[in-house]
Amino acid sequence: MRICEKMNKDVITISRNDTVENVMKIMREHNIRHLPVVDGGKLTGLLSLSDLRRAMPSHVSTLDVHEATYLFERVKVKDALPEHQKLITIRSDDFIEEAALLMRAYKIGSLPVVDDSGALVGIVTESNIFDAFVDVLGVRSTGSRITLELADKPGVFAEIAEIILKFDVNIERIAMFPMATEKHYEVVIRLDTNEINPIVEMLRLHGIKVLSAKGYSVELRA
Repeated sequence: MRICEKMNKDVITISRNDTVENVMKIMREHNIRHLPVVDGGKLTGLLSLSDLRRAMPSHVSTLDVHEATYLFERVKVKDALPEHQKLITIRSDDFIEEAALLMRAYKIGSLPVVDDSGALVGIVTESNIFDAFVDVLGVRSTGSRITLELADKPGVFAEIAEIILKFDVNIERIAMFPMATEKHYEVVIRLDTNEINPIVEMLRLHGIKVLSAKGYSVELRA
């Protein structure tokens, strides 16, 4: 799955000369915590809510409304941006898992998406990563989910597919997760049927370890 399939394309941006007051208003109105800073058509920074909090004097909470407003009107984005900020970006044709790895490694909640010239074309957030994970597992579709424990050996998937296809059922999704047991995987298979008991019984008859089996209703599409 490519970044361009999940990123937010209509990105709200700010400039280095915007005031903190304006930035906080934008964040409240749109319920967002990160704003790309764009100047001259180029991405020059990424301002977070935590950056704003760090930039404010420690006594700001003791100020009255007029004093706080006066302060917020004069502090600019350029004053709140971290000094020597390392700007982590990604390209629209990169893969979504690369974005997840970068966000995890740098402990950040969003990634600006830029083109070859450095112009901002989108932004990827934690919500986009969650949406991609939901889509990979097919949770929004009806059907069933069978979880198996499989050894890492040739031919094991072919055997499972052959068993399932005997029931005239389509395999919609497959996801693999490494287990603590050496060279074993937890394999999640999504099927387009709720009649899974006969399939589960047949898998077990063939010596395949079924960890769980569950049907999903249309309610999970929300």
